[in-house]
Amino acid sequence: MRRIYLVLIAIMLLAIPFAPMVAAASEADEEVEEETTIRDFSLRVDEGVRIGDYRVELISVISRVDGLIEVKVWKRVSTFEDWRVMEILRDANFDEGADRGGLTITVIEIFDEDTVRMRAKYRSSYGYPQKYITERGMAPKNLPELEVTTALDRKDVSVGDEVKVTITVNNIGNATARDVAVQDSPPLPAFRYVAGYPPKIKNSLEPGESDVAVYSMVAATEGDVTIPATVARYADSKSRVSSASSQPQSVTIKPKRKPDLVLLVEPPQPISYGGRGTVNVTVKNQGDASAYMVEVKSNLKSVGDGLEVVEGNLDRSFLEIPAGGSESYSTTIEGSRSGSRIIDLLATFQADGAILQKETTFEVMVLERELRFLYFLPIVPVLILAAWLFRRYKEYKY
Repeated sequence: MRRIYLVLIAIMLLAIPFAPMVAAASEADEEVEEETTIRDFSLRVDEGVRIGDYRVELISVISRVDGLIEVKVWKRVSTFEDWRVMEILRDANFDEGADRGGLTITVIEIFDEDTVRMRAKYRSSYGYPQKYITERGMAPKNLPELEVTTALDRKDVSVGDEVKVTITVNNIGNATARDVAVQDSPPLPAFRYVAGYPPKIKNSLEPGESDVAVYSMVAATEGDVTIPATVARYADSKSRVSSASSQPQSVTIKPKRKPDLVLLVEPPQPISYGGRGTVNVTVKNQGDASAYMVEVKSNLKSVGDGLEVVEGNLDRSFLEIPAGGSESYSTTIEGSRSGSRIIDLLATFQADGAILQKETTFEVMVLERELRFLYFLPIVPVLILAAWLFRRYKEYKY
């Protein structure tokens, strides 16, 4: 019995030098098990990341100014679930924190109303964060969505032309758009704005509702002009601001439109002495603007001695001849004196406050007077010869 005690004492004495080594090894194993890592990642609202069995989901950005967001952290195959409001640059421990096998989350930056950057500290064995879309993100959302279109009533524009711009804003979403405001481009130097600018839209638009704003402007200078996109800003029920824009419009402004009158005259054939002829006149506008107060006058009275108007008149007036339009009329004249006359026609008209003129000339020929007795002159010698022969015949007969 005494020997057994002596053996036990000897074993205990031999084990004393190895005790520190065992303790050190145990502590080393514990350090390996507790090793942590830090990873940064960005999240949008209704997105999450997988970190081991943990899930970190961004619910909303409560206040960008105050640096507050709402997150949900839960653990797969566990009852752990934690909804929390986090403050920027403040560590938040979940499930006792990274040092005890949980998570430590820090909000680093809030980019906008939907996106933040976060930092997670956790055990290295959990691997890399893996992003995913939450069930809320995949579910249909009740959000407004605006569609903006800008239309010009004409693309063929010249200096002085009026252009109407129609802006249509349509809510194609499934929630009310609030605080709707249209931000059109600043007044462009190529145009002079005359009415309805700046455009205004209803402050709120229900789902499926639309509103229209119309303004007018006049082209002031020629050249190529790009009308920038129209932007409509709006907010949802949580005051989150969004925007929608139309497509930009390109317009080439041509030089100012002008009328261009042409006088087309169909003169009569040579008029017999005392006969009549018809003059056909067409006033045609070959320009791209209307001609107003058109007055056509001739110099027939001053140069037309021996010519008389018997039907109609060479002098005419027209209130307007539109671009591409024409006016025609006819005049009958009588020639009482032979010869050739050159008649001038002068058209005077107005265009944009200016007085313009166009002229043309045509010739009228009156033939010499016919002397019908001359047709009988060749017969006289024959008659005289016949009378003389008849007389001689009678003399010889008796």
